[in-house]
Amino acid sequence: MPARRKLDEKDAIDHLKKIYQLFLKGGGEPTRFTIRHYNKLNENSRMYIDVYVKKLGGWNVSLQKAAIPLGFRQYKEFSKEEIAAYIKKVYKKYLTESKGKGKYKNQDKTFRMKDFTIYNPKVDNMFSLAVILKRFGSWSNVLRELNIPIGRSRGLTEKQIVDHVKKVHEAFISKNGKDKVFSKEMYETFNFIDDVYISSKLIERRFETWLQAKKKLKIK
Repeated sequence: MPARRKLDEKDAIDHLKKIYQLFLKGGGEPTRFTIRHYNKLNENSRMYIDVYVKKLGGWNVSLQKAAIPLGFRQYKEFSKEEIAAYIKKVYKKYLTESKGKGKYKNQDKTFRMKDFTIYNPKVDNMFSLAVILKRFGSWSNVLRELNIPIGRSRGLTEKQIVDHVKKVHEAFISKNGKDKVFSKEMYETFNFIDDVYISSKLIERRFETWLQAKKKLKIK
């Protein structure tokens, strides 16, 4: 009887990546790749699920090694501090590679959600943006809790604030249409325009409430 071939970890991870790509091509959401999906798509009898669950340190560890973002279920096993430490790694990568580039090369830049999405794969692609927003509540909370500069927000005139909110609202409408409610949460999602961030709390301080601000700007 021939000796059983020793498991090659690289082969196993490469196979996992291949199955993940099949999952994506089939219309799967990037952060919803589960053991069930793997079993459904896998046709390699040697790479059964126990290879990842028992021999490579667990399903989550295997996903990390394959640079596959953890989904909503997997991220719960990580503390907020661990997720924060990873965001800082991505932020450091962003600072290193964006230094001296672009329109605002001589100014402190705002670390936007778009920037995280761009630089996340350049680190480990460990946590998706959706997972981070679910854990922290909003991107502004991420920046605040990690002491990352959130851009200019003080000393602004009412006109500057109004113009910014209108720009954010236009971006929101172009993505979602006019029927969806422009809530504070939606405002924060689309907040970064021209590298400027103005928090919804600042807007409420200027206009008393979010509803008053929308009424003043004639926004639904």
